[in-house]
Amino acid sequence: MSDDDDSSADDELQFKLDEGWQALEQGDRASARRVADSINAQATARGGATDPAFAPALLLQAACFRDEGDDEQAIPLLRKATAADPEWCTPELWLSELLAMQPETTAEALSHASRALDLAEEEDEYLNALALKAGLEAELGEVEEAKHTLQDLPAAEVSLGDPMLALQIAELWLAVGEPAAARDRLLTLTTSDPNLADAWYTLGIALEDLDDVPGMRAAWKKAWQLDSRADTRDLQVNLDEQELLEVADSALAELPERARNLLKEVPIVIADLPAEADVDSGLDPRMLGLFSGTPYPEMSNLGGQPGLTQIVLFRRNLERAAASEDELRDEIRTTLLHETGHFFGMDEADLEGVGLD
Repeated sequence: MSDDDDSSADDELQFKLDEGWQALEQGDRASARRVADSINAQATARGGATDPAFAPALLLQAACFRDEGDDEQAIPLLRKATAADPEWCTPELWLSELLAMQPETTAEALSHASRALDLAEEEDEYLNALALKAGLEAELGEVEEAKHTLQDLPAAEVSLGDPMLALQIAELWLAVGEPAAARDRLLTLTTSDPNLADAWYTLGIALEDLDDVPGMRAAWKKAWQLDSRADTRDLQVNLDEQELLEVADSALAELPERARNLLKEVPIVIADLPAEADVDSGLDPRMLGLFSGTPYPEMSNLGGQPGLTQIVLFRRNLERAAASEDELRDEIRTTLLHETGHFFGMDEADLEGVGLD
């Protein structure tokens, strides 16, 4: 085959690839997969699956499976892509991301993240690989290694361009016990993206860790204000008040009869978010539930009545914490049982000990 023939074949290959990626972006996975399958069918004539020219088609096939949540099918395709083109960052990065989702492959994921970091040529791939590598190191308990990796980031006052990546990196600084570094990154982020509620909320956590109570309250108030104005249609799952109460009733039914009888005088209240005055006083604006009033042990010792004792469930915070209806129902159950634990006099350590932290 002449050089002109090779060039023509490469142009045709790229045209088909562009067609396949466009189809996938439009949600037409079937067409994208047909394009990828067609390209890979040509691999035999040009050196087989180890030809680097066909690695992009393998990546496209993997993307189709990944788009529909079939990681088991995507992973072997990404392995083939990394073997076909060992100098390409993207399949290494994607493979690391998928392997990171399973505890048993965390160490292997770290290896691929390190490789991706070495291969990265574009700034966005470099930053994503760096964040992934640091996160995996932290997850494996390699805290000092994670800190060392994060030191290669641009200075905190430099905007990273990708708000969610900047937020992820700030959360990593918190995870490795460096709230000051997290604060500095978040101050830059909240300046460039002042309407990003997640950034303000995480800034409040960093300031709380730094014992800056006024700063924490101000950041959390800003997060609360943005959450209050947010369109609930942006949340992945919603339950109306009646549905939420039905889940709460099912959770209460798990308790022993004596516990259920004692809780009959304790109303369960549904609110969208914590009250503004409570947030002003330092209450976490994204807490999922709240027990307020007199715990039962104190009440019984004093011979008093429940009075204003109640359990509040914050619907929008619960919905924000869940990615599916099943997750939301589990979160409601856990939150309610957690707050009933407070009613019965359990502290956070006690609740953590029984898996209700």
